[in-house]
Amino acid sequence: GTFLFLGALFYFFQYQPQAETITGLQRKLAEQEKRLASLKQAAAQLPALQEALAKAEEDFSRLLALLPDRKEIPALLDAISQLGAQVGLENILFQPQPEQVFEFHAMIPIRLDLVAGYHTLGAFFDSLSKLNRILKVDNLSITRPKGGSLLQVACTIITYRFLDKPVEAKSDPKKKKK
Repeated sequence: GTFLFLGALFYFFQYQPQAETITGLQRKLAEQEKRLASLKQAAAQLPALQEALAKAEEDFSRLLALLPDRKEIPALLDAISQLGAQVGLENILFQPQPEQVFEFHAMIPIRLDLVAGYHTLGAFFDSLSKLNRILKVDNLSITRPKGGSLLQVACTIITYRFLDKPVEAKSDPKKKKK
């Protein structure tokens, strides 16, 4: 009975707590081994991800040249004036309109009135399309004055710019009152 009593005391006070500690530590070890395996797999993918990130940053900087983050209207005016002078058209009006802001970009319309011949106008629009910017010719109106050989052209050139911070959706004050 004494050996049985001493064996029970040893089991309940010494052996069982240490067996539970060993089981808990084995479970933690298995979890840490799984975590280590997943981290090794992620580390193996790191060079490929860094290469993809570098390529994405390069593409972003190349595309940012097409969609600048500043207005650059004076530089655009100079470029359009130089193109017009190169092809031989007369620029009557170059008038920037109010900018329209969207979530990630802003649209800047520019009213443009010109006097040019048909082929000169085509050459101007062709050279305009080759500028290193995103430009869109909109609302094109061509009229020919009676007895004249030149065309009067009225159009809107739309350019875009990148916004560093996305614009928050403007909340409606009427909705707040409700």
